[in-house]
Amino acid sequence: MAPDFDPADAIYRQLAALLRTQIYNGQIRGKIPGLRELAQEYSINIKTANKAIGLLVAEGLLFRVRGKGTFVRKVAESATDTLCGLVVPNVTNPYFARTAQAIEEQGFGRGIAFLVNATGATPEKLFHILAMYRSRGIQLAVVHGGSLRDPGSLERAMESGLHLIGIHTHSNEIDDVWPDVRAGAQLAADHLLENFGGPLAFVSGSDDPIRETGRFVGYRDALLSYGLEPEPRYLIETAPTYRGGFEAVEQLAQLGDLPRAVLFYNQVMAMGGINALRSRGIRIPDDVAVVGIDDGVDEEHMLVPTTAISFPFEIAARQVLTLIRRRLESPGAETRSIRLIPKIVIRESSTPG
Repeated sequence: MAPDFDPADAIYRQLAALLRTQIYNGQIRGKIPGLRELAQEYSINIKTANKAIGLLVAEGLLFRVRGKGTFVRKVAESATDTLCGLVVPNVTNPYFARTAQAIEEQGFGRGIAFLVNATGATPEKLFHILAMYRSRGIQLAVVHGGSLRDPGSLERAMESGLHLIGIHTHSNEIDDVWPDVRAGAQLAADHLLENFGGPLAFVSGSDDPIRETGRFVGYRDALLSYGLEPEPRYLIETAPTYRGGFEAVEQLAQLGDLPRAVLFYNQVMAMGGINALRSRGIRIPDDVAVVGIDDGVDEEHMLVPTTAISFPFEIAARQVLTLIRRRLESPGAETRSIRLIPKIVIRESSTPG
């Protein structure tokens, strides 16, 4: 059965992420399936399959032999001497896929390879993955997302015996690289309020109650600086997906009075919201301005180039690799937390007239 590719990101990149994971898991060895076979298996065209394979060849995971096919490069041939785990919620979401790709690329040049797995945001699956890593002799795992934010989950994960490096885990018990989404949300909200005024809606895709999220706090702080308060009717909680963003705008439209601007939890949701707005004949940004937090989608895939709060993937990956090397070389070192500073990338969706 073909995977459910996310329409918000390039399919070739998502296919490359799936194949990369299968290679590291040992599911693909030696000669890989041909382009026609891949296209049929994943319900895509041959050009897309070829582009995905080309990406993995450029990374050094695969190599081509004229007249014979494409093969998995052995670990010894890529001079990799350390294997670490890398756990993300899923590999089809553009943000997580690009995060994993950036970490893998940074590791490749430093003699570190990654066995990539996805949890589906399920703690029990995370624990199973960590146990699998341990059984394979892996010493360290990088874990992305909220799976370790609960103290009980963190304690259980630490019992795996692995060194853990977190990405946005909000934990002081392990090394962590954390994007300051509170500062990012405040930066985005301030940009919208300064250029378009209010009312300003906030659409959350978090599992946590909206008012307990860092993004909401940043949004609220920006409003307060303009003498405004968050209006409950302009606070929407939904799934962190394209559909979630679309449905959030539908919900806002039912109010009969759309906000002047909308701040979305992530870029994929912003794209869904923009589609919903355009389907109603609403001009962007003339009628409603839009910003998304995270910059995981390439502009070429956007219906309307969308302003985003960016935490550059390459910078985050370099910091993760720094923590990995430090932890492997000094297992008893005190934990270290590295803050990623946000920047705003202004595009058409919020360009002042």
